[in-house]
Amino acid sequence: MNKIIRATITIEVPYDNELLNYGSKLDQKLREVIDRTKHLSCSVQAGNLEPSTEPVLERLKTKENV
Repeated sequence: MNKIIRATITIEVPYDNELLNYGSKLDQKLREVIDRTKHLSCSVQAGNLEPSTEPVLERLKTKENV
């Protein structure tokens, strides 16, 4: 198991049925919140971590960052 850094953010938005029913609208709203934030606060874990039980966004691997 490779060492990893896991950063977890929590985003809260006002309740809206449209956001719950349409994933693309929720995605857009979450991106708006992130884009307007100057600094992302998050919880951080590092080391040989067990696989996450939550969906994971990973950095795309390119020749430059492998």
